[in-house]
Amino acid sequence: MGELRLHGRGGQGTVVAAEMLANAFVLGGKYASVFPSFGAERRGSAVTAYARFGEQPVREHTRVHRPDIVLIVDQSLIRDKSCYEGFRAGGMVIANTSDPQSIVALNLKQRVLATVDGTSIAMEEIGSPITNTCMLGAFAKSTQLVQLPDLKQALSLYFSGTVLAKNIRCLERGFQAVEVRSFAQGREAAEEHLRLSELPVTIKAPPATNPFDTAWVDVDKQLQVLRTGTWRYKRPELNKSVCRLCGWCSIYCPVGCLAVREDHYYHPSLDYCKGCGVCANECPAQAIRMRPEEAM
Repeated sequence: MGELRLHGRGGQGTVVAAEMLANAFVLGGKYASVFPSFGAERRGSAVTAYARFGEQPVREHTRVHRPDIVLIVDQSLIRDKSCYEGFRAGGMVIANTSDPQSIVALNLKQRVLATVDGTSIAMEEIGSPITNTCMLGAFAKSTQLVQLPDLKQALSLYFSGTVLAKNIRCLERGFQAVEVRSFAQGREAAEEHLRLSELPVTIKAPPATNPFDTAWVDVDKQLQVLRTGTWRYKRPELNKSVCRLCGWCSIYCPVGCLAVREDHYYHPSLDYCKGCGVCANECPAQAIRMRPEEAM
């Protein structure tokens, strides 16, 4: 039985991707199960989905703590070490990024690293950074565990018409554009893993504080401030030459993180800016534009 863990953000279709992948496995004659994990956080917060697949019926319906494959749907998560927690040495990492060296530098001892710039493909084909179907194409090409026609049929269970056509193009482009790298270190680690017994299962106690979504640091000390800047895939960029210093952006910012800085212009706190783009939409001088994080 193989175990897969998907990491993305709310609104990117991470859970739906896991469901479509499970359907594709079933269409290909295998067994599969899916288990999502997300809380009450709003769009843009971290989401995890778990999938198991094999030639025999899958009876386990719990979280995947020791994944053979990690699939990173959102490019802002590739450096987040929590996404690789429990990753089996000698396994496979499939990531939405144009910077594979960022993952290599983490020394995960992966056997295979597959990368594709899924965000750019999704923006060109769909017009939004919903990268799930593109990453499924990358999964099919790099793992050879599921067939492209089965994935296309699985997509038809969720989409129709022009939306289906756009997502199939994303799927095909992800399949064609993915770059696959193999590592000898990962193969050695995989062989060593076969000789070792399973690590004992450990249970982590829940944190003593509750996550609290706010831009303000003067909250109750019993609450933990959640730095929502990690949710962002785009960042506002200010053109000072046309800025009127009206402060309209700070009024409309839903997080309240825009303020006058040392240069006397309004800038967001990048610890809390979610990249929602409201400031750019509301700026009367059109002095703000949203740029991808990787381009900054």
